[in-house]
Amino acid sequence: MKIHVEYMGFCNVREIEKKPVVEMSEGSTIYDLYLKMGIQEEDHGCLQSFINNDASWKSTKLNNNDHVTIVTIVTGG
Repeated sequence: MKIHVEYMGFCNVREIEKKPVVEMSEGSTIYDLYLKMGIQEEDHGCLQSFINNDASWKSTKLNNNDHVTIVTIVTGG
């Protein structure tokens, strides 16, 4: 299935620049997408993903032609 990916943030995710459409297996989750894109597990905690503009968890399953937006969580005062 094809997943359309957009990334907004400060982390360097080169896979998105090279390939904004990622081919994933049926039943894949956001977690699987992160791994396929080469995002290290220790960086998962600083990211929030949205599927078709709805907030998602790493365990959320993807569907064909979903649009996933990944943003970096920024905090501070």
